[in-house]
Amino acid sequence: MSGTHSFTAFAAIALLASTTHALPQTFRHRRPQWDGAASSDSVSVYTPTATDTSTTFPSLSVEPSHSFLSSTAPYGYTASGFAATPTSAPVPSQPYPTASSTNHTSPYQSNGTNETSVKTSKYPAKFRGVNLGAWLVLESWMTPDLFQGTDATDQWTFDSTDGAEGKLQQHWSTYITEGDFKNMSSWGINAVRIPIGYWAYNNADTPYITGADAYLEKAIGWARQYGMWVMVDCHGSPGSQNGAEHSGHVGAVSWQADDNLQLSIEVLQTIAQKYGSMEYADVVMGIELVNEPKIGDDANSLSTTQWWAAKAYHAVKDKTENKDLYILHHDGFTGVKSWTDISAKINNNAAYDQATFGIDLHLYQNQDDQSKSLSLQQHIDKACEYVNTDLLPLDSNLPVFVGEFSAQIDIENCQDGDWSQELIDGTRQYFEAMINAYEHSSRGWFVWSLKQGSDNGAWSMESIMQNVYGNDKVTDRKYPGICPFG
Repeated sequence: MSGTHSFTAFAAIALLASTTHALPQTFRHRRPQWDGAASSDSVSVYTPTATDTSTTFPSLSVEPSHSFLSSTAPYGYTASGFAATPTSAPVPSQPYPTASSTNHTSPYQSNGTNETSVKTSKYPAKFRGVNLGAWLVLESWMTPDLFQGTDATDQWTFDSTDGAEGKLQQHWSTYITEGDFKNMSSWGINAVRIPIGYWAYNNADTPYITGADAYLEKAIGWARQYGMWVMVDCHGSPGSQNGAEHSGHVGAVSWQADDNLQLSIEVLQTIAQKYGSMEYADVVMGIELVNEPKIGDDANSLSTTQWWAAKAYHAVKDKTENKDLYILHHDGFTGVKSWTDISAKINNNAAYDQATFGIDLHLYQNQDDQSKSLSLQQHIDKACEYVNTDLLPLDSNLPVFVGEFSAQIDIENCQDGDWSQELIDGTRQYFEAMINAYEHSSRGWFVWSLKQGSDNGAWSMESIMQNVYGNDKVTDRKYPGICPFG
């Protein structure tokens, strides 16, 4: 899914029209159930001191007998089974450099340009977008045919298989084409979120195969041709930010170990130097720093993640000419309200139309056991209630983007792919409820995903447009009163 996804085998889904109509869709994409309780010192990671305002990170060390790089672990992860230990002691009570620091590289200082200058009116009132998932970052549940005949479980292992480079070139050149952009434009879509792995720009000491960046460039050209905006999403980060397949490597979460945080910034600066230039200011609207970092005792520290977000934001902005460019960070499933204070500091308390640091939320109703018990109407009610539960009040100064969501819901007892009239009506109601909420209380939305291989279910925006919307556009409302707000 972008983001986060493990998956079950084909499970039939049903949609209830009012209370009991079935949604026949495949439920194979399930987000791992992470511990949502964020801890500022959950793992052994570097946490900056109150006086540290540098843009580099101190080196991390492991015991000498355990300092070799594993051939099967993410880049930067030492195959010792031990967490790296910081050379300077963490100071959890002071996770960020102070805003009053006189060093110009402090995350809360201006980087020498007016990076929160008033935006031009070039951006649409709302971004209505689609993710190009499983294209430049592989996800086996979405493209099982590509993985057929291999024992690969992620991009790390796929890229190590015989003939992987040829298979990748074939996949990259055929899975997403210019015709897809023409179609999306005709649906009323005005933006795409394009996941790409850090290894497209630096694959040193890894089995990853480079070349995806050339196809990102093609996609940006097609977006410009059809009047669409692009969010470049760094979907896989060094060391793996969540240990899930969509990060590029299943297993350990080592993003905050060794020099991986600094390597992340270097890759992001490479992306920003190109796509933050004025040459791309008419088409690239944002860069996402990291996708779905796992926060918890067995993963990343929230305080370090937020401190890094500030560092990365300014490091990336230093490389951009387009000061209207949004720089986004996923909330790590801690909730957008846990990011309002740090975001205000990063944005120098800028007004909503001046702020360029934003938060990405992923709102799925198919990733937990509780969602399984909901009726269609309960799914709709929950979507409408997002404006009070998951999004921010209209007077908030923090730009929020819903970077992933899906019309897929998990209700049993119907055959996959059977688009009955009840299914069509129920899917349309649920989808309209979600996008109504997002357009009411966020900067915009991006469906996951354009395609799900050859499947015809509700994970696929192609399928939704063909089977549910027909000749309508995503801006058309068949159920304008589905939510109790305008």
